Amino acid sequence: MNRLIVKRAAAFSFLLGAILGIMAIIPFISGLAYLILILLSSVTVILYMKKNEKYLGIIDTQQGAILGGIIGFVTTIGFCTVFLPMKFILSLIFTKSTDLGISFFFTTAPWLFFIIIFIVAVILGFINSATGMGTAYFLGYFEKKPEGYDAPLDIKIED
Repeated sequence: MNRLIVKRAAAFSFLLGAILGIMAIIPFISGLAYLILILLSSVTVILYMKKNEKYLGIIDTQQGAILGGIIGFVTTIGFCTVFLPMKFILSLIFTKSTDLGISFFFTTAPWLFFIIIFIVAVILGFINSATGMGTAYFLGYFEKKPEGYDAPLDIKIED
């Protein structure tokens, strides 16, 4: 897999995570935002990148799994960088809130907070790896593949 594809996927997934973080502040939309974050972020980014084949070409299931894991991890980090500070500010304004645990972690043990965020990002990376692999598998049925796209290269290097 190309580094440029991974960088673009990371940028798109961070942007998706930030958008989901903003959506999750609104109470009646937060459930949808969490669903997209947990299960559908890799599907969303892969399908966006496959649109018109501008950013992503033909991928197999292994590349879909790797790309899905990267997308899930970066989306979770993007979600946490937007959502958690906004919830912390809102918990300072509204003292009778259900999210007082976030302000507790920010004030007493921020190192533990970052470890928990990292572990959750890894877990959601694994989940999105599976959904990215499934997406690549189903896209394999619907894509028109050119002749010999998986043929081995015959390159001879003579010194």
